[in-house]
This record gives sequence, structure tokens and C-alpha cells, in this order.
Amino acid sequence: MQRIRQSWREKLLYLCSMSLSKVMHTAQLETLQPKRILCIRQDEIGDMCYTLHVFDMLHAQYPEAEITLLCKPFAITLLNNHPAITHLTSNFSDLERHYDIIIDLRGSWRSLWFAITHWPKLRLDRATVRYQNSLTGKHPHEVLTNLQVVAPLITPPLQHTNPRIYASAADRKKAADFLVDHNIGNFAVIHAGARKTLRKWNGYVQLATYLKQRGLDIIFTGDRSEVSEIKNLQQQLAFDTYSVAGLFNLTELSALVSLSKLFVGNESGPLHIAAVSGAPSLGLYGPGEPHVFYPWGKHTAVIHHILECNPCDQITCVHPQNTCMQRIQLQEVVDKVESLLTSH
Repeated sequence: MQRIRQSWREKLLYLCSMSLSKVMHTAQLETLQPKRILCIRQDEIGDMCYTLHVFDMLHAQYPEAEITLLCKPFAITLLNNHPAITHLTSNFSDLERHYDIIIDLRGSWRSLWFAITHWPKLRLDRATVRYQNSLTGKHPHEVLTNLQVVAPLITPPLQHTNPRIYASAADRKKAADFLVDHNIGNFAVIHAGARKTLRKWNGYVQLATYLKQRGLDIIFTGDRSEVSEIKNLQQQLAFDTYSVAGLFNLTELSALVSLSKLFVGNESGPLHIAAVSGAPSLGLYGPGEPHVFYPWGKHTAVIHHILECNPCDQITCVHPQNTCMQRIQLQEVVDKVESLLTSH
């Protein structure tokens, strides 16, 4: 019942967002020369990774415009070095009184109210694009959806689907120093955690052992809440491994994984950071929606056993004795790993 209520609230939010964008679509795109653009993306790390190309395109289209991004607090370190963003905040109270364009890439009732009380010349939103895609019966990858949102503003030569994380020189130095300090050569990064238990695979000890035999050192990653879980994995291994959990911020992690031979992880923010950073990346998926949030990039792969119950609420499993994640076999993972290692 709670899920049904949430679904209706989300649908109502989408409907209001679509209606508001239609009312605010009064400017002529051909003559619009914005001085201030506000982008709103109140979402998770992975979602933000697949929005990064939007800011590059907007800056290329309107090089004189100030671009402000409002996002969740934990996403800010991912954008700190982004050259296209003039102002970065997680608080509506920090925003200016007026923006020529508001782009709601994933908002809320608060962001709708802000648009109403700070009426722009033009508003674009994700809800409209999602609705239009639903009419065709297919939702594309999030990278493409975000491109669709801003496509009315961007001339075709400037449109692209290449999200990029901008790691600073300090980020790259911290990553390089970590490898030198621990005498790490070729290495793989593993993220065994996930926000929800049903997203977690239970074969990482065996996989780490295989990768070590393959000649790769192992670095675990995660946030502070995952430190104890990583230590438990390390204690089950007969060789030394390393961890940057809680020690590296998001751009530092990007710098580190860009140097790796391989990244393997559950559906999670670190997986998408690795993919956008160019690391050969394997994503292990279970209850999540197929295709839309798979890792994006030339050197990425996915294992996903899509059951009849997919997608689900990721809380209650109808196959608790044999969840979709636990149907992933070690040999499947090894085969994908070998393909990534030999092709890159």
C-alpha cells in the first residue's frame, strides 16, 4: 500500500512538472540568450554521473551564462572541479532571485514551488521526457534521457553522450601516492556494498582470490558506513588487500579507478563513477530496472538475471531463498572479467 501511495505521489509530481513547463515555455529558443541557468538534480551519485555531460553542453552552447547546480549534499564533491558550473549548492536559500532558464533534471515539490515563485523565461524538465518516452514503451539509458531534456537548447554539433568527471591535480596525486605508499602494481577495485541488501552479491571473497591469482592487487572501496563490512571480507582472504573506504572523496575515487585494470561492483554510485572515469567496469545487477541505469561506457559489462518480478521495491523479495543477485555464479563473473581484461 505504501508503494502504491508513493507511486501516485510521484505521478502527481510528474504531471504538475509537465504542466508547469508547458506554461513556462514562452521564450523563443532561437533568440534566447540566458545570463543565468539553474539546473536541479536532487538524486543519487549514479544519476549525477550520467548528468555530467549536460553541464558541458550547456556551457558550450552558452559560454557567457552562469550555470548554477542544486544537488544533494553528498554529490557536491563529484562536481567541485567541474569547469562548466559557476555556482554549486544543496540549499534553495542560496539561489538567486531570478534565472532565465530552469532545468529540472530530477526535482521535488520544492523545486516546482521555486520555479513558480521565481518565474523563468523557460523551464525544461525530466518528467516531460519520461512521459514522451513512455508513449513508445521504452525508456532509454539515463545518459540519453538527460540529453533529451536539454536537446531543445543544444545545437546538434554540441550534443554528445560523454559524461566526464573532472579530477583535480590534487586528486590524481592522492591516488598515485596511495599506490606508491602501498607498493601496489596492477590492481582491481571492488565495491561489495550497496544501499540495499538485495543489491549485494555474496561472491566477492572468491572473486578477489581469483583476481589475485590473476596478478592483480585488490583495493576495496566504499563509504564510512561500509568500513566494517570491508574488514570482514579482508579477514576472509589469505593475502593482503587494501581499502580506501571512507578515505577518498568522489573525485579522488575517480582518479584512482581511472588507473585500475578493472572495477567490479554491485549497482551503486562507485560503479558509475568507475564507468564514467573510463575504467573497465563490470556491474552486478539484481532487483534494479534493466538497461536504464547500466554502467555507461565502451569498456563496461553487466550481469543481470532478470526475473518475472523485476523491477521490485528492493526491500521485500519473493524469492528469499534464491534472490536474483545470488543467482549470479562466480564463473559468469570470471568470464566477464576475462573479456574485459583481454579487450582493454
